[in-house]
Amino acid sequence: MRWEVKISILLLLSSVIFYVINYLTFHDTTFIEKYILVQLGFLPISVLLVSIVLNSLIARRQRAERIEKLNIVIGSFFAEVGKDLLRYLSKYDENIQELIQDVVNVEEFSDDEFEELKEKIISREYSIRVDRMNLYELRKFLLDNKEFAVNLLDNPTLMEHERFTDLLWNLLHVTEELRRVINFDSLSDEDREDIKKDIELLYALLAYEWVNYLHYLKGSYPHIFVYEAKTNPFVPHSYHVKRRKSG
Repeated sequence: MRWEVKISILLLLSSVIFYVINYLTFHDTTFIEKYILVQLGFLPISVLLVSIVLNSLIARRQRAERIEKLNIVIGSFFAEVGKDLLRYLSKYDENIQELIQDVVNVEEFSDDEFEELKEKIISREYSIRVDRMNLYELRKFLLDNKEFAVNLLDNPTLMEHERFTDLLWNLLHVTEELRRVINFDSLSDEDREDIKKDIELLYALLAYEWVNYLHYLKGSYPHIFVYEAKTNPFVPHSYHVKRRKSG
């Protein structure tokens, strides 16, 4: 027998015992009947308070805790891998100046401006000059951090963040794709184009997740937000905020 059933039976028996004791002590069935009716009348209100209002508050709190844990994971990803990878890939972005103009003063953005920026990031066309990249260097960086990315995928909190999970899967896909190449100089045009498209997709996902993470920090951790804005991976040399504004 399940523990819920046992507890239910025990509680019902306790209630019956107390009613019996009340009757044996006062011999007043009218009071017992009135009391039961009053309790039955309050029962729907009790269900409303417990099942809807209280459960809703608990669910909201649990969701907030899950979001916080998720963003801790995302923050560790960008600290260990994401920002360095963004810095590297953005050097080969053919339209990086356009992107820099969009994010250069991100520390001053309002919530609406962050939402507009995220829409721009999603709709933007990404073009990476793979032919200028050192793919051996990129492969080494990705392989060195492969175990870290795999461990992140094992984190159950990521199940609620489909876009970030896609980012990790694409990161591992590019890692494996580069790992299988023996000589990048002998790549066919078709293979090089496939690698280019996969790297551009990875770059787009990274860019969006960094902006989204920055937006979260603005409302939840302003002091960390300031640091992240100062070390903007799209801005060359990560200039200090005041220096960027004056320039």
